[in-house]
Amino acid sequence: MVVDASRTTFEPAALAVLSRLYGAGAPAVVELIRRTGGCTSPIRLAGESVAVSARSGAVLARRSTRSEAPGFVLAACGNRRTSRCPPCSERYRRDAYFLIAAGLSGSEEKGVSTEVASHPLIFATFTAPSFGAVHRRVVDAGGGSRRCRPGGASETCEHGIPMRCLERHAVDDPRIGQALCPACYDYQAAALWNANLGALWRRTITYLPRELAALGGLSVSALRSQVRVAYAKVAEFQARGSVHIHAVIRLDGPDGPETAPAGGATAQRLAEAVARTAARVAVTVVGPGGRELMIRWGSQIDTRPITANRDAGDGQGAGVAGYLAKYATKDAQLGGGLDRRIRVEGVIERSELTEHARALIRSAWTISPRWAHNLGFRGHFLTKARRYSVTFAALRGVRAQYRAQADPWLTEIRAKAIGDQVVIRRNFRYAGPGLSPAERAVAASFRASEMVAGNRPAAWRNTRTLVGPAGPIARSPWVPRAPRQGSAP
Repeated sequence: MVVDASRTTFEPAALAVLSRLYGAGAPAVVELIRRTGGCTSPIRLAGESVAVSARSGAVLARRSTRSEAPGFVLAACGNRRTSRCPPCSERYRRDAYFLIAAGLSGSEEKGVSTEVASHPLIFATFTAPSFGAVHRRVVDAGGGSRRCRPGGASETCEHGIPMRCLERHAVDDPRIGQALCPACYDYQAAALWNANLGALWRRTITYLPRELAALGGLSVSALRSQVRVAYAKVAEFQARGSVHIHAVIRLDGPDGPETAPAGGATAQRLAEAVARTAARVAVTVVGPGGRELMIRWGSQIDTRPITANRDAGDGQGAGVAGYLAKYATKDAQLGGGLDRRIRVEGVIERSELTEHARALIRSAWTISPRWAHNLGFRGHFLTKARRYSVTFAALRGVRAQYRAQADPWLTEIRAKAIGDQVVIRRNFRYAGPGLSPAERAVAASFRASEMVAGNRPAAWRNTRTLVGPAGPIARSPWVPRAPRQGSAP
């Protein structure tokens, strides 16, 4: 194995420890760590790979960890969260980018028709309603900071706490999102909102075709013979701990992405239908103690058409894809939550949390202890319609095929099995968690080298053009406009 010294510099002490532990197998351990990208929590596997002839079923070759140093292989943890594993999170973000971008501009390589580039498409943001007054950062049209809550001099709540704040909060002010009066803030309703957001989104997507049909003067069945709705969405925690949704919503023809929508479908009509649907849909839930609550979207709904020429350099598709992919790797820590499941209720009181987040987690615990660390939210951070674009499984499968082609062992076997297909059967078992201190030092060195801009893949540098598997992808400097900052930060 050859390690490029210009890219990665290891601590001599770490290499010395690895040499003592594994002897001649130390370079193989370094190579295994490199292949995981410096994963912070890989797992060790032991077992064998067997190459079998698809035609006759005969065993062509075996490769076992027992006969090769260091006696195990490493598998990356694959964690989506940046706070848990930056390398695996970055890989997930790249997959999310290409998944979303393929649905915006199409990609024949990924099995998505390029016809979608001309279909009506909007970028929409759905926010949560207000559960009580919180500190917020208000920005005017010129980008300047305005007073948080000017209010009237005599405005106080029933607990005697002033409901105004004359400060101009900085971006990193820890008070942003914190309740002015914790006793007035409805933490139970906020936790129920997070817990039932998935049901509200499903109802929104269910009722959206009805609004489209009403705007077009059609019946729902007639609309479905002309138009199909596809989408991809990500969930993002606001500073106050409530989740809101960013989504790209596309209209296809009746047979999916390969056909154009009929019936005068436009991005403007889609945006109007989304706004009308969001204003009308609701889900009634029953909380702890039998409390009945109606879950609805907040009043701040933002819809923006995305330009048709989004794959030609003057559109907004790449900017939207990058924006959504970024939030796909975040977690509840943005809203003050935790990135690990809470097993014992006492952890809520012992954890370093703001009092606002602690109260929200307490309420979430009464609803579902399993999701209390997530402030009650129990959905996926990135979901899509079945026919929106390629799947994560397909992207990972292509990556696995690429790695298999670069494997000398497989290359040699396939070269000998001319005219026969080779099937690889793997039988591995769990052999231990994580890395030793010396191995962690090596993994940290790999991660540090990847953080250097010159060593990062060209497709992810901060340039105007992104390079994808199918060639250059236009990147726009446009950043989606967030809803006007007001009652819901």
